[in-house]
Amino acid sequence: MLVTIYRVIKFAWQGFWRNFWLSLVTVSIIALASLTVNALLALNVVADSAVTSLEQKIDVSIYFDPVVDTPKVKEVQDYLGKLSQVTAITLVTADDAMKEFRQRHARDAAILETLEELGDNPLGATLVVTAQHPSDYPEIIQVLNHSPYRDLVSDENYKDHQRTINEIRLIADRINQAGIAISALFVLIATLIVFNTIRVAIYTHRDEIGIMKLVGASNAFITAPFVLEGVLYALCATGLAVAVTFPLLNAVQPYLQDFFTGVPLDLAGYFRENFVAIFGSQLLGMSALNMVGSVFAVRRYLKV
Repeated sequence: MLVTIYRVIKFAWQGFWRNFWLSLVTVSIIALASLTVNALLALNVVADSAVTSLEQKIDVSIYFDPVVDTPKVKEVQDYLGKLSQVTAITLVTADDAMKEFRQRHARDAAILETLEELGDNPLGATLVVTAQHPSDYPEIIQVLNHSPYRDLVSDENYKDHQRTINEIRLIADRINQAGIAISALFVLIATLIVFNTIRVAIYTHRDEIGIMKLVGASNAFITAPFVLEGVLYALCATGLAVAVTFPLLNAVQPYLQDFFTGVPLDLAGYFRENFVAIFGSQLLGMSALNMVGSVFAVRRYLKV
């Protein structure tokens, strides 16, 4: 048994190196498929971080009619502050809102002239509400709409924030779908290349295979080296993918940190923490595909 195993490993190793350039192309295509999957995972992590970053910065501004005085607005502030979903409420008075508006449009002479002609402050007070989680905002708005103060409110901007989050999630889903399609394409290409590589190997060793059959070698013994050779392709491709993935992640990391300020985003750390799950599953998946392709290639083209 040990001699048989040794011979299978030896023949597989020899077959791998005899067709070195073909093996190199096969390993490169499989590694490219693995890198595509890793890029998809990285994009998913970045997309989740983008949504998380936006959700952390989101708040809801509740705008009051100009006729509502500050004491009444503070009454609403106290009412909403008692909700368990609310973590903070900031009151922006009508005067503060006007000062901010003037600063924002300091270079727009037409707007400033219009304000001077109006005389009175057309802006009302605003309550800036921060919730524990973005999913709490609809409930907060619902409570306000069913309260005695609903007629004092002129508008709120939660729908605008929710629309932005939904658009980001939609983009992330589309990226995910495109990544899956591209990954599936590369996996299919890699499988076909392995299949043809084994065909070439079988054709190259057809005389040796015929002699092995004449001396009583079983089909399993003849097939095993080609199956093991497919596993070698997957092993080398996974190692190449690991060698390329982490330097790329480390190179991209500084730019991501600058873009997602205040959000803990560590792609290389994510891949390190899930190293076995990510690369182990890729190794097993590629090995299984290569083994199946090798078996079919041997059955189809082994004519001895």
